[in-house]
Amino acid sequence: MDKITRLARFAVLRASGFTGIAILMVMMGTAHDLALSFRLGAAGFFVLSFAMATAARLYPRRRRVEETEVWIMLAEAERPAKPVARMLIVDAMRQQLAQKALWWLGTALGLWAASAIIAAVRG
Repeated sequence: MDKITRLARFAVLRASGFTGIAILMVMMGTAHDLALSFRLGAAGFFVLSFAMATAARLYPRRRRVEETEVWIMLAEAERPAKPVARMLIVDAMRQQLAQKALWWLGTALGLWAASAIIAAVRG
């Protein structure tokens, strides 16, 4: 189970990390206006957080465990029986998606607060 949790963490971080990089590129493209850059970053991370929270909520509805990234990354000798694997993988992915959704929500709130402070200072 520990290996499944680690693989689920890796899968979620990899996918959300690439989205985070895209959001950072948008922020870099608007770096001439720091408040705008932070607002766009906050909006992007809010959307990412919402998408991950939604995925966490809907993940138990997945029909085939064989199509999950965690299952594919497991060596054939490490794969448990499909009913057990479904329970373990779905639970691990749901937990990781929910946890990382909170991480990105915190990032979005921090960027939004920084944007508000910059806008207030600029007055």
